[in-house]
Amino acid sequence: MLRPLPESSRAAVVARRTLAAALVIAAAAAPATAEARAHHAAHKSKKAPRAPKVVPNQEGKIAVFPVLYDDENGFSAQIVRLLQAHGLDVATDVKRVDTAEQFRELSTALGYAAYIDAEYRGGEARSRITIQVRNGWTGRKVAVVTFRETNLHLRAEVEDKLWTKVGPAVARACADAAKPRKRDRDPMMIEAGTPLADK
Repeated sequence: MLRPLPESSRAAVVARRTLAAALVIAAAAAPATAEARAHHAAHKSKKAPRAPKVVPNQEGKIAVFPVLYDDENGFSAQIVRLLQAHGLDVATDVKRVDTAEQFRELSTALGYAAYIDAEYRGGEARSRITIQVRNGWTGRKVAVVTFRETNLHLRAEVEDKLWTKVGPAVARACADAAKPRKRDRDPMMIEAGTPLADK
């Protein structure tokens, strides 16, 4: 016949069983805790994606040339509208010139901060439009952006991304236009001949 355990021994057995159960629970929970810790560390190490730089609206005079090979002039009108929506004074009656020096002289005479030129190439399924920004201060190209999309979505692409792509170059051109400007050369003087003596 088994003798009942003394009270102290029974308490020790209960304590050992409780400890063993606690160790089993802790062992089962450990991987989950380690996994949670690793997940938290990975999440913390991920940097938030950078938001695109927002270029504020500008004040300045911009010349926009008609888009080459855009027979319907739809892109020309779209570009003008988008630039005007960002506060720019847009002129569309300026004739293209050829050299950086000529662009600088045009800016000196008429106050243009920048020039926007573009070329459209249509395709059966996909088309592209290349848009360039020329700084009026230097007369040089400062940005060239090409949009390639299906014919159905090309206008939407230009609508959504034009200012994000060309805005920084336009902003720099407007800042440059505010600088004091030196003439490249003295104005041309035409000698009309020797004045006749009064009779």
